[in-house]
Amino acid sequence: MKLHFGEAWGIFVKTTPYVVLRIVVYGLLGVGAGLFLGFFLLLSKVFGGGGGLLFLLGVVALVGILKLVQRYALYLIKAGHIAVITELIHKGKLPEGVGQVEYGKQVVTGLFKEVSVLFAVDQLVSGILKGFNRAAVNVTELIPIPGLDALAKIATTILNFAVTYVDESILSYNLSRPGEGIWESAKRGVILYAQNWKPILTAAFWIAVVNVAGLAALVLVALVPFGLLAMMTASGTLKFFWLVMAITIAYGLKLSIVNPFCLVAMIKTYNEAVRGQEPNPQWEERLQTVSGKFRELRDKARAAAAGGLRPAPGPGAAA
Repeated sequence: MKLHFGEAWGIFVKTTPYVVLRIVVYGLLGVGAGLFLGFFLLLSKVFGGGGGLLFLLGVVALVGILKLVQRYALYLIKAGHIAVITELIHKGKLPEGVGQVEYGKQVVTGLFKEVSVLFAVDQLVSGILKGFNRAAVNVTELIPIPGLDALAKIATTILNFAVTYVDESILSYNLSRPGEGIWESAKRGVILYAQNWKPILTAAFWIAVVNVAGLAALVLVALVPFGLLAMMTASGTLKFFWLVMAITIAYGLKLSIVNPFCLVAMIKTYNEAVRGQEPNPQWEERLQTVSGKFRELRDKARAAAAGGLRPAPGPGAAA
């Protein structure tokens, strides 16, 4: 197993325009989330005993808002970044005369047409991967650490978190095959994962650990200035507000810096693992047995091939 961190860093640096865009967008979201929670924290202070419920409602509302923003706006940014990463991995450079962000947008919208279709493909693939991992993966075999039995639940949680990098790698695989129907390329990508699940998932696990460690480091860094502000503040409510701001801003920076670096490493690992391979019919049969979602993906691919679902044209197709 190789994590390709050195190569990932080189590609990550080449996508600086997208990284800067993500820092701006996620940074603003982090500040906005902190202020949003600060408002509900203020309400909880004003209303005393019943204010805790108001703050809890604020947290729930924020989660719902962020999910909507992620689905219809942030996901398009992430997919565009994946398109640029994919092009750099496969060809080493982008086409001349077009900016990175514009190129990523053109590729994604050209292939998927609607963000809702992109999101649907990703969610279906994610469900298949989680189902396959539950049926086939032994955590204690995958991560050979003595005494892991006692930590199996923690390891499983990290593993489930790691799946997001794998399904994004399959999205990269889709984007690398613009002449193929999106459902068919997604099906191929899933089968190739199943054929090589152990090295891919092992790498994904350790990449997820790096991601969590990166978040912890960013939180510690953010706590320095906000901790100083808290020390200069007498109000307990305001002290808690500075803590909330530190965490939300650190999390925003994690999404914009640590996540894309880990994503590049995972896409590179996936590509190296499946290089030169074709889907094995035996693995397709196994996936059909263990995953109803894979059967759904197979049916969509067949319907698209038969004309029941219109395959999206590649990014180079005429409008």
